[in-house]
Amino acid sequence: MVPISATGRPPSWYWLVSGLALLWMLFGAMAWTVDLMTDEATVAGMREAQRQLYAARPQWLFAVYGLAILSGLAGALGLVLRKGWAMPAFAVSLAAIVLQFGYTFLVMDAIGLLGFMAVPFPLFIFAIGVFLPWFAAQARKRGWIAHR
Repeated sequence: MVPISATGRPPSWYWLVSGLALLWMLFGAMAWTVDLMTDEATVAGMREAQRQLYAARPQWLFAVYGLAILSGLAGALGLVLRKGWAMPAFAVSLAAIVLQFGYTFLVMDAIGLLGFMAVPFPLFIFAIGVFLPWFAAQARKRGWIAHR
């Protein structure tokens, strides 16, 4: 079967949202890299609760964080390139976000350690994680990105 190509011309705001999604994911990749490069001196400078949370984080959870970022970056590139694989890439990213924050809040008890300050930014990340696959699905439905 031949893949269906994008046929409709996206509005200018599509490009704005796609560009912002790409920028958001690049910032996420930068944050993941900074986290990867965190050394003992940086950890020593954290508050006690942050150190505890950082020390308790399993390596597989850090890998899930990377998967959320890399699949989201792929999805954002898919939007910019008008490719249908943007939506499944964003779906993988959302699943990784749910796993990452679900484990962090339910198993590691981030709220118990850090208090309410642990909630707003992950909630914002989750909201964007929900929005992007929805946006890609709408773009596909309108013919702005390919169906495959």
